[in-house]
Amino acid sequence: MITTADTAVVGFINSNMELEYTEYRAYDGGFIELDDINKYTKEELIDILVSFVNLNKEEIEILT
Repeated sequence: MITTADTAVVGFINSNMELEYTEYRAYDGGFIELDDINKYTKEELIDILVSFVNLNKEEIEILT
């Protein structure tokens, strides 16, 4: 993974032995104010983020 202030690039070797990449550019973003971070489970944090950016949880893939 390569990052700059407004871009992140994720690269990996695919099954065809090619360097494949995806580039993500910042277009918006911000902060979600939380209480003590230790009070939340991973699933709760995912739910907060998904709802905050208006995504349908059934249509996303969580990579961890």
